[in-house]
Amino acid sequence: MSITTILGYEIQPGVSAEEYEAWLFDVHAPDLLANPHLDRIVFNKVLRPVRQASGGTADVPEGMTFYRIAEMHFADEQAYADYLAWFAEHPIPAERGPAGRTDFKFYLVTESTEVTR
Repeated sequence: MSITTILGYEIQPGVSAEEYEAWLFDVHAPDLLANPHLDRIVFNKVLRPVRQASGGTADVPEGMTFYRIAEMHFADEQAYADYLAWFAEHPIPAERGPAGRTDFKFYLVTESTEVTR
């Protein structure tokens, strides 16, 4: 089974969307992808909430909203552990990191199962 971290976040007050996007794609993503144990990153920019499940089969209550929900994909638990260990040896400088830019709402490690047509 593959492992995926899923992060939901807003942008910190005082940081413009343009500033955030430039940092995210020009600085942060390359810093993350320098880690050889990370397979890929998916950045999902939230457009709007959905209030009913497919086909109107259930109502979806109002809840939190997010600027993005991001995914980082790893081959397995060992790859994720190696990812953490790699950054312990090769830390991202604080001025390049998410502190002061990203307002995390959740950050979870998940076991992924992909279903395709």
